[in-house]
Amino acid sequence: MASNKKDRHSSSSLPEDILFSEILPYTPAKFAARCRCVSRSWNHTISSPSFIQLYLQRANSQPKLFFARPWSEPADPYFYSWQPGDGPATKKLPCHHLLNPILLTKTLHGLMLVCGQRPEDQGGLYVCNPSTGAVLRLPDTNEERKMNSQRGTAAQPHPPCYLDVTYGLGYSSASNEYKVVRIFSGDEDTGAAPCCEVFVLGTPAYWRPTAQQPPLCILDEAESAVFLNGRLHFLRLDGAIITLDMNNETFGSLSPPVAPPPAGQYDIWVSMTELDGCLCVCHGGNMTAGLYRIWLLRDHDAQHWELLCCIDPSTWSEPERMLLQPPDWIGPIRMHNSDNGKKKIMFGTGTRKVLTIDPHVGTPEILYKLEIAGICNRSLAPALFEESLVSVGRTIEEMVFSSPSTKAWSDVLKWLPARSVVELSLVCREWRALINTDRFIRSHAVHANLINRPPSLKFVMDRSFGSFVNVDGISPTLLPETSSGQFDCSQPCHGLNVGNCNGSEFVCNPAIGYHAFLRDQENSPFGHIPLGLGYNSDLNDHVLVYLSYTKKNLETGDYLMECSMRHLQSPALEWSKIDPPSRPVADIQPAYVKGKIYWIVEPQPVLKSSAACELVVCNTTMGGKFEVLQGPPCKHDNGRMSVLELHGAICVTCSNRDTDTIDVWMMRDNQAWSVEYRIELGLFLPEYTSDMTTLMGINPVDGRILLNTGRSLGYYDPKTLTLETIYTLDRPQDNHKFCVIMCQESLLLPHPQPF
Repeated sequence: MASNKKDRHSSSSLPEDILFSEILPYTPAKFAARCRCVSRSWNHTISSPSFIQLYLQRANSQPKLFFARPWSEPADPYFYSWQPGDGPATKKLPCHHLLNPILLTKTLHGLMLVCGQRPEDQGGLYVCNPSTGAVLRLPDTNEERKMNSQRGTAAQPHPPCYLDVTYGLGYSSASNEYKVVRIFSGDEDTGAAPCCEVFVLGTPAYWRPTAQQPPLCILDEAESAVFLNGRLHFLRLDGAIITLDMNNETFGSLSPPVAPPPAGQYDIWVSMTELDGCLCVCHGGNMTAGLYRIWLLRDHDAQHWELLCCIDPSTWSEPERMLLQPPDWIGPIRMHNSDNGKKKIMFGTGTRKVLTIDPHVGTPEILYKLEIAGICNRSLAPALFEESLVSVGRTIEEMVFSSPSTKAWSDVLKWLPARSVVELSLVCREWRALINTDRFIRSHAVHANLINRPPSLKFVMDRSFGSFVNVDGISPTLLPETSSGQFDCSQPCHGLNVGNCNGSEFVCNPAIGYHAFLRDQENSPFGHIPLGLGYNSDLNDHVLVYLSYTKKNLETGDYLMECSMRHLQSPALEWSKIDPPSRPVADIQPAYVKGKIYWIVEPQPVLKSSAACELVVCNTTMGGKFEVLQGPPCKHDNGRMSVLELHGAICVTCSNRDTDTIDVWMMRDNQAWSVEYRIELGLFLPEYTSDMTTLMGINPVDGRILLNTGRSLGYYDPKTLTLETIYTLDRPQDNHKFCVIMCQESLLLPHPQPF
């Protein structure tokens, strides 16, 4: 009994220096990471750079491979690691964290750059550590703003638009920082020089320019940068190489192992990787279409390239050639020592085999065959894997709002107009990071619109490129664009407006000058129903609802409708079919209020009850489920109808040609309707007629109603029955109208993008 007590006492007194130097560095990374929870001192030691470096060295004494299932096999959603000669592969990071993952870079101290999508966000690029399961999404990597041709603003209507972007993951030993670098190239419109940006993991900042910008070049977008000896290496489309020093962020260049081909003749497949501690360039793709050459840069300063081997598959036996069937790509993974001590090259293949080839003999042997069916592309094939405790860092939002001073500035900035906030994002990197967080954007959309101020109105100056000017900024030398074509636009929903311009549907945020076309409407003999814009609070995303007729004869009641819906921040940009409403819908702009989009029902003469007003309602939080709501007691044959939001409630306007009045009916919480306003236009003819006048909103300062005829814009006072015109066309042309949009203060964009 005494002996047992003594044994237990001695085991509990194991010196910590032995524990942290001889035991924990050999355990799996997830176990070592959990040991941080033992105590503060353990957490401090395990999180220290010295222990992380020791763990990297000792936990990876034997090489391991890393791979993922192909996209077509969702039944087994895991990344795997495998050590040669050590039994079957083991599961690592679950792939459900990253749907359809594509590995972009080799592992760097256990970190990998992966392209994919998580269910809770819009996808893009992620830095992940498969050993610990940590995943960090990088901002502005789903649809990079610099590659969006519709991202122009009033301040810069035609910024550079790049065709290609190449990413890389590197490490700065001077600052002990991991950096994600991207280079944009291939701007054919403006001929702008390439642009390089860096994102530093673990710092409360955003993408920023590098200290030096790259030389004029077009990079090979299919080849991610290779990190080696403190530099990132980027492969140009012509085969040349440019380098970026990760410490001082300056650029250099390397001559390729062979002279680049003439311009436009890039028929040799070239890839780049790291092999045997050297930069490696491979010529040839799948070893079935000719020679496969591997070059190593043995001396970086002297730029001395060595031809390691030249593999000729035509000299192989038939069984050896069958190892690469069906033909796909092949690429080197690492050098390794065979059983007889010879150095061989380990290759990954698109057929999920791991081959080893003696560079002097050139014949292949199977080292391992993954028991997974199918062919994979290069981004899913085996790669090197490192057990690691290196952190991917916290999200920008977590870092930014952990600072009391940043929180204080957030409470100040959230009340300012959107344009002022965008300009203040240039003050410093921390403010730029703060302003681009989802948390701040949502807070700003609420608080900046709580201040009672007159509605923000903007004229559309150029409908092709979405140029906007404040109504009070119009002068005799700066006039709004007028047109006889179709133009309709919704009321703002958190700062976003959708509409139709001559058959092209668009989304915009006029407060910051953002405008983008969604799609062109198909020609239809049955007209076009304006898009519905709403918000799904469960998904924290805006919703578009599209209605159209495939058959329409309301005289006989014979009609068919189609309905589709999509979320604005969905990267797939796909419309999903949903069941259409049970009533025909009029081609009148819908309105959104409290999770529901409202359309006016188009009357059917075949139905005696159709003269009464009805509304079709789409619940945006219930998958687009429709219902029919009884409208106010007004009839279609008396004049025009419209639907809009006023004071947070749904309203229906009914005009009367005989009396030149417009009644504004408001639905109360008990779904009862009452007349909230009556607009008397008889004294203001012919400038304002009941048939041509549309209500746009309410001035919260004085309660006046904003009226728009397309030729005149004015405020009607329901208390004094007076009307003040704030703008009118001096020389209106026949059927020509200006295009005006009501705005809200908002930083929101359809896709999260930096300012």
